[in-house]
Amino acid sequence: MNSFDDFEALVERLPQEEVQRRERLAKVQIMNGAELMLKRFPEPQYLWDSVLPDAGLAVMAASKAAGKTLLLLQLANAISRGREFLGLPTRLTKVLYLQLELSERRTQQRLLKMGIVANEYLHFAHRWLCGEEGLLTLADAIKEHRFGLVIVDVMQLLWPMDADTNSYQDVYSVLGPLRQLANDLGVMILLVTHRRKAETADYLDGVIGSVGITANADVVFSLIRNRGEDEAVLHIDGNDIESRKIALRFSADPLGFTLSDAQPGEIGLTAERREVLEAIRKLGGCARTHDIALSIGKKDDTTSHLLDKLADLGLLVRMGYGQWAIRNSIQSDQSIQTDPITLSRLNTLNGT
Repeated sequence: MNSFDDFEALVERLPQEEVQRRERLAKVQIMNGAELMLKRFPEPQYLWDSVLPDAGLAVMAASKAAGKTLLLLQLANAISRGREFLGLPTRLTKVLYLQLELSERRTQQRLLKMGIVANEYLHFAHRWLCGEEGLLTLADAIKEHRFGLVIVDVMQLLWPMDADTNSYQDVYSVLGPLRQLANDLGVMILLVTHRRKAETADYLDGVIGSVGITANADVVFSLIRNRGEDEAVLHIDGNDIESRKIALRFSADPLGFTLSDAQPGEIGLTAERREVLEAIRKLGGCARTHDIALSIGKKDDTTSHLLDKLADLGLLVRMGYGQWAIRNSIQSDQSIQTDPITLSRLNTLNGT
């Protein structure tokens, strides 16, 4: 082929390349910063106020026997009735609970022990398809029944057989489309998974599998409770929500969780340290070392050491020489004479 033929081929190819270029650009949207700042977006809507948005992908992680299924059944029941849950309001929404670990009989028994009488807004499925067919079926079910919340317990049983949960690429290839599906259909999909047995400095690092699992989630719940213990902490983190920790108390009758009187940071403390905090509460939330020591029946120096440790954990605030206050607790005992500077400091720490 001579140079003339090459030129002719180039001339013929240019219009086709221009069409392809325009088609690619038509698939994306580019705006300048001024245009972006002029846009108005609706305020986020929630199924569980300020915690669980009405669309997107969420993950609940907990160790075996921590009670994650119990907590999620309570949440599903509350949302299916539009009732308050753990002190926060919910929005009445149709719920689908994919219970892929328990049989129908065991699910019914558990609901009875929890005192839950499911209504027409709470639905269950105990068998589901895996992989792409499972996702397509999920989309069909959401459209058919207009579910607003879908809980998948557990995620791994819905996972494609050839996808590795420890592979960042595989996780993105599975959860990316699922998250897009949730946003396109305006539904919240909550996936249940497990935590590692070993403790981690950051509770998000405890989620089993690739970091792609938490990276794809709009909300991450992590339930921390040791087997046999009555107290637990629910960690909550997400894109458009304020990170928080909720202290919970486990009950066997009725089966489930309620709010605990303890602060989240107190869960897991030794009985000795819990006794100190309880003594300060009884003394009005702010007390002197000597008074605390008398209350718990210990020497002043031993009590002082315990108080220092609790301050290091961020549970106590030193208000002055020999005087301590529980963080986020306002002094109510007028018998304790606190100088104006100390009172001002206490109010600042408590946000008042």
